[in-house]
Amino acid sequence: MKKILILSLLLFTAITVAQDTVTENEDLKRTNEITTNLLDLVIAGSFNVNYERLLPSNQSILVGVTAFDTYGYYDAGYLEESSAISLRAAYLIYFSKVKDHYGFYFYPALKARTGDVTVDDGFYSYDNNGDLISRDNTYKYDIGGFSAGFGLGHKWLFADKFSLSLNGEIFRALGNVPEDKYGDLGAVEPRFGVNFGYRF
Repeated sequence: MKKILILSLLLFTAITVAQDTVTENEDLKRTNEITTNLLDLVIAGSFNVNYERLLPSNQSILVGVTAFDTYGYYDAGYLEESSAISLRAAYLIYFSKVKDHYGFYFYPALKARTGDVTVDDGFYSYDNNGDLISRDNTYKYDIGGFSAGFGLGHKWLFADKFSLSLNGEIFRALGNVPEDKYGDLGAVEPRFGVNFGYRF
């Protein structure tokens, strides 16, 4: 809980700085964007909402929250339930000089997560008599912690309102590395996104 409070304070500071920057530049339209990662919803069952504040010079600050989070896509096929919640902050830099906050982009990011994941790693087999044997192997592990990383992506804008972006990102755990029953999660967490958004 302490980690979430610290990250919330950092996110609040980032949003305040972003709003001050926009206020200083009156020529910039005050535009915002809300997005969700559809790939996470389909693969891991995670629900994600991001808020992006567009800044001058094709830059933006993004803050997001993910409920029912997982550690990358490890164990996504065996997931029973997740109580994990993560908060993420990123600073996006768009490469295009002519496109208004779309096209190719790069971002450094920080993430804080708390909660557990329950996985069903049971199996079915047959004994020598041909009888079905099932073995329940449900276990829970903690995926909480801090991580830092970066990502690359491309965003398309339709009718100046709707956005679609594809991205890939990689994070490295700072401090404790989450471990499942087999201890093979590792410190590096990859993730991909197919994000749909609305700009206003």
